Amino acid sequence: MQKVKSAGLKGMQFHNQRERKSRTNDDIDHERTRENYDLKNDKNIDYNERVKEIIESQKTGTRKTRKDAVLVNELLVTSDRDFFEQLDPGEQKRFFEESYKLFSERYGKQNIAYATVHNDEQTPHMHLGVVPMRDGKLQGKNVFNRQELLWLQDKFPEHMKKQGFELKRGERGSDRKHIETAKFKKQTLEKEIDFLEKNLAVKKDEWTAYSDKVKSDLEVPAKRHMKSVEVPTGEKSMFGLGKEIMKTEKKPTKNVVISERDYKNLVTAARDNDRLKQHVRNLMSTDMAREYKKLSKEHGQVKEKYSGLVERFNENVNDYNELLEENKSLKSKISDLKRDVSLIYESTKEFLKERTDGLKATV
Repeated sequence: MQKVKSAGLKGMQFHNQRERKSRTNDDIDHERTRENYDLKNDKNIDYNERVKEIIESQKTGTRKTRKDAVLVNELLVTSDRDFFEQLDPGEQKRFFEESYKLFSERYGKQNIAYATVHNDEQTPHMHLGVVPMRDGKLQGKNVFNRQELLWLQDKFPEHMKKQGFELKRGERGSDRKHIETAKFKKQTLEKEIDFLEKNLAVKKDEWTAYSDKVKSDLEVPAKRHMKSVEVPTGEKSMFGLGKEIMKTEKKPTKNVVISERDYKNLVTAARDNDRLKQHVRNLMSTDMAREYKKLSKEHGQVKEKYSGLVERFNENVNDYNELLEENKSLKSKISDLKRDVSLIYESTKEFLKERTDGLKATV
């Protein structure tokens, strides 16, 4: 689940409704964008206006909404690739419709700003935007508290199973609900690559079986083709007016002689080899092979981005720990100062008491 404040609404709108080309999501297939749909809205909407309408129509107080308030809690409804591959397009749509129906009943249909289904990415998923209104005001922390997040992990899969979908529940205490887009895509790509690697292994076995049929070592007994030629002997004829005497010799040509059967075997082997090469070319030109190369590249890019995020997170943790140490040190100094002030106060109090007692005695 992602918490969206006012500053992030417009970007969420651009991404969900494909209004601008994404700079961080390279796996969108724009040719399939037309397959996307919204279960809440018939056409694109302005997220800021819609959220404002939902809030104003239910708000009971007169206080303005804080600028840093969470306006939308976006749920990402999805599963893994294997799950969706077992469903035909009609069942996939029913999966999202049943999910939308459940969340509409639980959080109020009037509080659902959008329910956008993306079919143009690697794995189908739905972005469901809930405006956390309750008792006339925004209550994100109360609507989506820890108990509610546990309900999402437990009851949502149970409900979907009753609707005929074998959906696995999330692990209790897992951080899946906190996974940001980069990490989610990294995990999705890893699953995609694993799936393609298994398919490539099958194709490799097919190729191996096919190549075994082709003879790799073909022994063909061959003889050098010999040709009779006239060559000079170096002697001259006594009767030919000094004409050089020639003799006939057999010399090898650039050709060889093989039997008809061996020739046919060679022709067959050559044809099998050509077919094998074509088979390999066909395998390498399949969508699966191209997709594997594409996903491998994208996985590397996402992994690099994710590593950068982790590094930044670790840096923030280190900064936080340093601040904690500084805070402890400051608290210690404050305690020392309080103790010093207390001592000064007690000393002053004693001094004034002595002076006062002295004045009384004089009088």
